[in-house]
This record gives sequence, structure tokens and C-alpha cells, in this order.
Amino acid sequence: KLQGSGPLMLTEEEKRTLVAEGYPVPNKLPLTKSEEKALKRVRRKIKNKASTQESRRKKKEYVECLEKKVESYTSENSDLWRKVENLETANRSLLQQLQKLQSLISEKIVPHSCKMASTQTGACLMMMALCFILVLGSFSSCISPLSPLAETS
Repeated sequence: KLQGSGPLMLTEEEKRTLVAEGYPVPNKLPLTKSEEKALKRVRRKIKNKASTQESRRKKKEYVECLEKKVESYTSENSDLWRKVENLETANRSLLQQLQKLQSLISEKIVPHSCKMASTQTGACLMMMALCFILVLGSFSSCISPLSPLAETS
């Protein structure tokens, strides 16, 4: 690439970098070993500079994308916290309403349940008495044939 003869075509950036580094700017081929080495070093430096700039550009783009995501998530988080607060307020209100309803219901049911309990107790006692009479009645019919009538036959 750097072989042959004739004029040497260098970019403006290559010329600037050679001068900045303190190297003489060659203008014709063939190059001496030191000129070739200096030109390779300058070209490598230019490539590294371009690569570094590209890396910085990509990093900047990435950071900007992350910052947008953070902003979006922060906004979403704030919205969710507001919703949580609203739901907690609604929940407290509903719990208070539930407690009021429960107290109203218990006030209405307690007197009625006492009446029902006494009615149920009376009904149970009557059923037990009826069962007792029926059982006793069936025993008495079993015992009757063994009494004096059974002896006469």
C-alpha cells in the first residue's frame, strides 16, 4: 500500500496529526522506514479516535435511553402510589360502612334471636316429652300382655 513511487495522497486529518505529533509530512513515495512507521502510528491513532468517538456516541445514546426509562418508571411509580392511597382511603371507608351495617344488623337480630332461641328450646322440650311418652307407651303395651291377662290365658 505504501510501496511504489509517485505522489503520496494523505487526508487533511493525517497531515494535521503528523504535524501535531512533530513528524515531517511526506509527499512522495517510497517512504522511509521511519516515515512509514510514523504514518502507520498516525493512521492507527486516527482510527482509535474515531472508534472512541463512536463508543462515546453509543454510550450517550444508551444513557439517554436509560434516563427516559427512569423518568417513565418514576412517573408510573407516582401514579401507582396515588392509586394505592386512593384505594386505601376507599378501603377504610368501606370498612367503616361494613362495621356500621354489622352493628345495625346485630341490634336488629339479637332481640329476635333471643325469642327464636326460647321458641326453639320450648319446641325441643315438647319433642322430647312426646318421644318419652311414645317410648313409654310402647313399653307399656309390651308389658301389658305379661300382666294378669297373660296369666289367665
